[in-house]
Amino acid sequence: MLPLMVQAAPPPAPPEEITIVGRRAEQGLAACLQRSCPPPEEIEAALQASVEQFADGRYVDARRTLRGAIDRNRDHAAELPGPVSSLYATVATVAEHEGETAIWRMAARKSVTVLRRHLGETNSATLVQELSLGDSMVGLGLTRAATNSYRAVQRKATESGQPKLAANAAFRRAWLALNLGRSKEAERFADEAVAIAGPDDRQMAELREVLRTRTAIRRGDDGALDALAARLRQSATVKPQLLFTPPLAGINPAMTGADGQAWHDSRLRFADVGYWIRPDGRTAEVEVLRNSGLGDWAPGFLHHVSARRYTPLDVEPGQPGIYRIDRFTMRANKGTSIGTRIRHPVGKPSVYVVDLTETDAMSAAHRQRTEEALGPLDN
Repeated sequence: MLPLMVQAAPPPAPPEEITIVGRRAEQGLAACLQRSCPPPEEIEAALQASVEQFADGRYVDARRTLRGAIDRNRDHAAELPGPVSSLYATVATVAEHEGETAIWRMAARKSVTVLRRHLGETNSATLVQELSLGDSMVGLGLTRAATNSYRAVQRKATESGQPKLAANAAFRRAWLALNLGRSKEAERFADEAVAIAGPDDRQMAELREVLRTRTAIRRGDDGALDALAARLRQSATVKPQLLFTPPLAGINPAMTGADGQAWHDSRLRFADVGYWIRPDGRTAEVEVLRNSGLGDWAPGFLHHVSARRYTPLDVEPGQPGIYRIDRFTMRANKGTSIGTRIRHPVGKPSVYVVDLTETDAMSAAHRQRTEEALGPLDN
């Protein structure tokens, strides 16, 4: 999901609701290092530990864990290009949520460079990582760079005979054009994506319909979303496809203090929101599972998730749907301002959203709510 840019003001400091999560992955990494485990095992353990730390809100610890793994294993990139690239990519994700744009830029580019060097410019894994880099650029507002990245992937994939990747790149260009308000260009790129994918690619044709529906909604067609949802159904075994998400609202007053000066808050503020995606594609039972420093902002996230619409799910009658958990992190990019060399948050804050459902740290909550609906999962 792409980051949503909002303005915000500091709320009062209410009592915070904190959930303690286990640290089994960290302990596993420590044990792995103590017995000098081989590089593939260490990298996997470091990735798991960093995910655990990230889910626990310890972003600095997560980045430190990843950097240590990179320092110990960067010389193994030739034989382990995928795992080493994953370390850099995960550093980029953590840095993005911290507001460390310079670190994000370095790590994101390095994740691609490792694959280019050891797998080749047109290897599918390299091109997929380049698409991910473009997605992150969009989230950071680097739309021109993202456009160039998507265009390059489309060209490389076409020249190397990989139509699915070329079509995915073309559709990203379409979605970016739509978000920039260029509807005709968006529809042209979407048609191009369908043509590249071929007549048998149902998914790409459905994605084009999603884009057309978003355009129709902007033009005032209130029935377009219901009409699309009635035509599409999706397996519950894949990540749900988002049809519509509203802008974040209710958390965007001016970012200034009582003295009129810009507010710079160095605290890490995040909330974890759990929700069901019902078989009809609507969300239900939306709740804040953990609130660390967001206080009065959290209801805005609840309203945002409650208004989402997903592709209806192809499930057995009586099934409750799919349970998901999203992490909302609010932060401003870090930098220096006049009068100090100390790095601190500057400028307008952003909200970054990531799906936590599959992480070890959040799986207990996921399992609990699924069992409440379906009964024990071990039977």
